[in-house]
Amino acid sequence: MKSKDTETIKFYIHDDGILYIECLPGTIMTIDEGKLSTKIGLELTDGEAMPLLCDLQNVVKMSQECRNYFAGPVHAEMFTKCALLITNPISRIIGNFFLGANKPLKPTRLFTKREDAIKWLKK
Repeated sequence: MKSKDTETIKFYIHDDGILYIECLPGTIMTIDEGKLSTKIGLELTDGEAMPLLCDLQNVVKMSQECRNYFAGPVHAEMFTKCALLITNPISRIIGNFFLGANKPLKPTRLFTKREDAIKWLKK
């Protein structure tokens, strides 16, 4: 399993061929965090797009600039489709706002259950 951690995010590729990004408690996603996240994701995938599961349950805030970046072409290079795991009211607001206002370039869906997200990513 390939993995890398920052102060706020854990990244790993599991045997199932999915890139997992898990934000740690109290994560505030700024544009700098977003760019670093994309850089690490591309390094782990060797630049080859793969399904992405992004666990947002510990994100307390995401800047508009970061949301715009995540919806753009540079970030979209690292994944084929993206499942956003939203398990609390704050992550649900961030996820809904992201999908409603930013229109990601690749298929992106919200999930409340990890198993459902993984099942969709494997289709």
